[in-house]
Amino acid sequence: MPPEVAALPAPERERLQRAVQLIERDRRIHQELLDWCDRKLGAEWANAALDQFAGGPDNELSEYDESFYAHWLLHHRPASATTATPAVQWLEMQRARHGARMDADVDALLIAQHESRIGLWRVTQVDVGVGYGLHDLLTGTTAFVYDDAGTLGEQPDDVCLGYVLTLDDIQLILGTHLDLLPMDEAEQIAQQVRDMAGVATDRASAARVPREFLADPLLHVTLRHAWHERASGYWNAAGHGGSPLHDGILGEPPGEST
Repeated sequence: MPPEVAALPAPERERLQRAVQLIERDRRIHQELLDWCDRKLGAEWANAALDQFAGGPDNELSEYDESFYAHWLLHHRPASATTATPAVQWLEMQRARHGARMDADVDALLIAQHESRIGLWRVTQVDVGVGYGLHDLLTGTTAFVYDDAGTLGEQPDDVCLGYVLTLDDIQLILGTHLDLLPMDEAEQIAQQVRDMAGVATDRASAARVPREFLADPLLHVTLRHAWHERASGYWNAAGHGGSPLHDGILGEPPGEST
């Protein structure tokens, strides 16, 4: 057990252990959902969703997009104009199949994912091996997310695009775009969203983007495009294909070769 974790009070250590279990459970559910989508929704659905997200069939996703895209695809984009998201459809099938024997964690996780909120999350606190304090530039809300893997690095004030979910008293950040941006770059995107939402821009007014505005899955695509464009420009100018924090996770950044 890492010393940072061993030093935690027992209740906090138990919450961290619970969070790690939920993250692992989410990984397994995620793969089951993808397999179900392949069988039930087919290639035409997958291609249409990818084209919508990437901005056309000629555009490709980078490795930095993948986690964010998968979360959006499964938990926020309706499978069609008349049906729910793939995750909600799959959950309804599981409930019908298992009835009272339905796994409570699976049920709760899928609901929490469906209700997860997108944000531009500034790192305000780094507890190595435990998690992060976050502040959303769009809504002003705060969160403490458990993340023993250090996904967001160790640098306060970096900003990520991702989804925060709450399950009981535990918060997690999942579906993160693996490019991080410094505060001044991310604030430019936040201001674009405020302008689209028509909220006040005077900092003294503490402008907040309404959550219902942020619930639109098409806005998530707009946010991704703005984030991708700014991150590509920023990190290319800095001599990287993407945020160097994640080079070790993904291998070589896209466009680079040895």
